[in-house]
Amino acid sequence: MKLTLARPARKPDVWVNLARGENTLFDPDTGKVHLLNDTALAIWDLCDGETYPAEMLDAICELCNMQPEVVSQDLERVLGEFQRAGLIEWVP
Repeated sequence: MKLTLARPARKPDVWVNLARGENTLFDPDTGKVHLLNDTALAIWDLCDGETYPAEMLDAICELCNMQPEVVSQDLERVLGEFQRAGLIEWVP
């Protein structure tokens, strides 16, 4: 995973809905709904503008008892998807 000196921050007006076993994000600017699995939701929670991706990697590995090689691919993919969807911005 490419480590960065920037931290991902959630777009403030995105709504989170955890209902009926589904995790969804709603972006009122675009009108789009994004379905998240549990891993993506955990990453979303860590997009607080304070946590670096390397720290996210450590936290998820510890929580899930998984190897960094496995988690880093998911983390990079999910952060990339959030960025392409305009759900996060990067804070220096």
